[in-house]
Order: sequence, then structure tokens, then C-alpha cells
Amino acid sequence: MQVLLQHIMNGITVGAMYASVAIGLSLVFGVVRVTNFAQGDAFMVASFLFFVFYTAMGMPYAAVIVLCIVLMALYGVVFERIVVRPVLGRVWYLQLISTLAAAIILKNGARLIWGSTPRATPTPHVSSFIKIGGFEVSHQRLIVLVVAVISFAALQYFLQRTRLGKALRAVSQNRDASTIVGIDVKSMSRLTFALSAALAALGAVAVTPLFNVYPDMGGPLIVKAFAAVTVGGFGQVKGAIYGSLLLGVAEALATGYVSAAYKDVIAFGIIVLVLIVRPQGLFGRGKVGI
Repeated sequence: MQVLLQHIMNGITVGAMYASVAIGLSLVFGVVRVTNFAQGDAFMVASFLFFVFYTAMGMPYAAVIVLCIVLMALYGVVFERIVVRPVLGRVWYLQLISTLAAAIILKNGARLIWGSTPRATPTPHVSSFIKIGGFEVSHQRLIVLVVAVISFAALQYFLQRTRLGKALRAVSQNRDASTIVGIDVKSMSRLTFALSAALAALGAVAVTPLFNVYPDMGGPLIVKAFAAVTVGGFGQVKGAIYGSLLLGVAEALATGYVSAAYKDVIAFGIIVLVLIVRPQGLFGRGKVGI
């Protein structure tokens, strides 16, 4: 039982990392109707920012968290203006090529600046442990869990209770009607990309200390996030969260009880099974929901 709980905790940690990318992917698709294949590389950029500020410059952990979130929100605004805005309303493959090109530029830019060698960014919380129910868990993994719960709850409150959140949901349901009633659709697009990048940053500063940082890390992340969003339903934030956790736990259990070589086969096999039973995803697809 202790081993099982340990695997589940590891899976939740990985799932939270996938969710930080998948939520942004789902938000952008739900509001702007663009599939952002550079979302995984936003996580990579945030991870390198964490490396620079925390490991290289020695800034306090809390200050680095705030700084990374702010800088990545600004990154999201710039990304929307330069990469996405010019192709809005164009055919889908131009949008796909635009975000893929941005992902390649970000990846190679990171390789040019920091090189290809993986960088470790551990915090003291990685090596400090607490016993829960007979098994040990590091404080950093607890931080990941707390950050995930708080950020998901805050996002739910924002979308359901605030004027901006309701405006985002309105734009996701009907852009033309939203324009008629006075909602600035372009501002909502900027806000969506800022939110998606900030969420990627929040996930990065929590999860990055447990793993290495390298320029190519965004590629596998976007594949897993895309799979999680597919399971949950495109545009459904709640679906992105549950799909990511399902994928993370499935991978952890496959690694622990079968083999790490088969973790992707088992995890994606579960996804295929879900889609056979419910092709539209667990929560449907289209408008933003949570």
C-alpha cells in the first residue's frame, strides 16, 4: 500500500505538470479557437527563468515565483500580438504553422543561450521529507500539490464569479454576440494568452525543482498536454485537469508495476479507451467550462 501511494503521489506531481500546460492549451482553444503548439515551450521558458533567477542569481524562492509569473504573463501578451493576432481568422493550417514556428524559435533560442546540457534546479524542499500515512513525501511535492489545488480553485473562481471570467466564457460561446454587447474580443484574446502563460509559469516554478531543465522539454510536454485535453474535451478546463491527472497517475503506475519503457503505451492506451467510449471527451468540447 505504501508503494502504491508513493506511485500515486508521483503521478499526481507529473499530472500537475501536464495540467499547467494543458489548461493553457484548453483555454486558448476555447476562447481564441487556436491550438497553441508552443504552450509546452512556454513552460520551458518559465523553467529557464526559474533557473536563472533562483539557481544562477540566488534570489529567494517566493520572489522568483512572483517574478516568473509576471514575466510569463507579459510573454503571453507579446506572443498573442506577434504570433497569433496576424493569423486570426485565417485557415487553420496557417495558425498551426505559426505556433509551431514559434515553438521551434523558442526551443533553438534556449539552446543558443543556455546550451543543450540539462540543468538541475533543486530547492531545499526537494531533500526534506515528511511522513504521511506510512510513506515519505518531499516538501517540494507537497508544494506542487498545494499550488495545483490553489491555482485550479482560483481559476474556477475567476471564470465563474468575476466579470472578466464571464466575459471570457461569453467570447468562447459566441464571438459575434460578445462584440455586439460591448466585449472587447481582442482584449479577451490577450488576457487568455497571459493567463495560459502565467499558469505555465506557476507549474514550472513548482515542478521544475524536481526535474532537469533543457531546451527540448517542451516537445514531450505539449504531446502529453494535447492528449490530456483530448481526453477531457477541447475547451474544457476541468477536463484538462482531470485528463492530466489521469495521464500522470497512469504513467506512474505503469512505471512502478510494469516498466518505464511501456509507460507511454499504457497511458495512451487508457486515453484511446476513453475516446472509444466517449469520443467528445469526458466533458465535451467547444466553449470554456470548468
